[in-house]
Amino acid sequence: MQRLYWKQTAMSVLLFAATLCVFAQSTTTTYNTVKPFTGSKEFRKFSIGVNVGATTPSIVFGGSNDFTKPQIGIGYGANLRYQFNHYFALQGDFMAGEVKGNNDNPYGNGAPATDRTVQAFKTKIKYSGAISGQLTFGNINFLREKNTVVPYLSVGAGLIGYSPKISKTAGGDPTTDYDNNPDKKELFVPVGAGLKINLSTLIGLDLGYRMNFVDGDNFDGASYWTSNNSGKDAGHKDKFSYAFAGLEFTLGKKAKQKLLFDNPAARTNSNLQTQIDTVKSTIDALKTDTDGDGVPDIFDKEPNTPAGSPVDSHGVTRDTDGDGVPDYKDKQLITPTECQPVDADGVGKCPEPACCAAMMDSLRARTTLANACPTDYPSLSFKGSSTSLTADAKAMLATVASKLKESPTCTITISAYPAASKSSQSVAERRLNAVKNYLIESQGISTERIETNPMIGGGDQNTIDIK
Repeated sequence: MQRLYWKQTAMSVLLFAATLCVFAQSTTTTYNTVKPFTGSKEFRKFSIGVNVGATTPSIVFGGSNDFTKPQIGIGYGANLRYQFNHYFALQGDFMAGEVKGNNDNPYGNGAPATDRTVQAFKTKIKYSGAISGQLTFGNINFLREKNTVVPYLSVGAGLIGYSPKISKTAGGDPTTDYDNNPDKKELFVPVGAGLKINLSTLIGLDLGYRMNFVDGDNFDGASYWTSNNSGKDAGHKDKFSYAFAGLEFTLGKKAKQKLLFDNPAARTNSNLQTQIDTVKSTIDALKTDTDGDGVPDIFDKEPNTPAGSPVDSHGVTRDTDGDGVPDYKDKQLITPTECQPVDADGVGKCPEPACCAAMMDSLRARTTLANACPTDYPSLSFKGSSTSLTADAKAMLATVASKLKESPTCTITISAYPAASKSSQSVAERRLNAVKNYLIESQGISTERIETNPMIGGGDQNTIDIK
């Protein structure tokens, strides 16, 4: 029995040590998505869970027991939880399993415990349902952003249904009903403590220890035994404990934080720090002027202005006359509107005065009349793939040469119209060269006044036009 108490004491020490370590376990997260003072709507508050653990007919704080050797039983349960705020939650628990014990261990003085009426029991917990208030703490932490471990204390009330079996023989198997009414139900009070551990955005781990005080003295199948009452039974309330590990699944949108693990102190600090950093960066931006034009980059609409270029209040290069050429490039700083558009140097082209325009028009008309070129040039015809000039062709080319000599500023273009084939283009090229060479060599027309133009598919393949 003392060994069991040592085990329970060790478990309490571990639980207390884990509670002390809560502030050392944290993860970094971002809280900027949660606006301050908006209530709990930005958080997930509902969770459901399942658990399994060990039961004993004793509690960690010791106290009187009906049996000298509490045994380990199996328990299992489920819960539904709603977190109202950072400190308080309501949790509904369902639990079932078995609790057992016997008098195999001697008394503290070494005497065997064979003088008790009931020597062993095994109670089947058919159901138990309770609603508990949970006090959570440690999640408001001024040293860490977000805790992954949050301790809690709980107390509640509920109804438990059970069926105790007993054995009055030392070492016997408890198979006998406690009385004629094997199914019992009583009110009970669960008092517990534990740790909520955040594993992911969805799943959490619940490590807990719950002491259950039953409002009856029939849970373990025996009334409280005391030697002060001449070995007879005396009434005393029963109790049992349940140490468990469970998984909890938080309901709601994953994008929202879990209220249980939220740290408003860190969240407020994060928001304030973000604002401070924003102000600092704005001030730094006011000091930065990359192009050195006197306008900070944050206001500069042209942050790459060439050095020495005058700018306006927005950092844009000045263009005094609005001709599209900045002043630092403009070779004509003030160009009249009527002389725009301008060239790349900002120089405009102003219109001529009316008097000068009339004189220039008259001069151009005279020049055009004096230099008018004839247009009535003949066309030459070839047969087959011939490239030789006939006598008639030479006579017509003599006429062309005569007209060109009369108009020394005029030029001509000799055009052929070959097909797309290489052979046709070759014939056309030889015909063009024959005509051009005859005008140059036989008629004395200079080379620069004659152009040749083979136009594929532009006309009759056997015709040479002169224009």
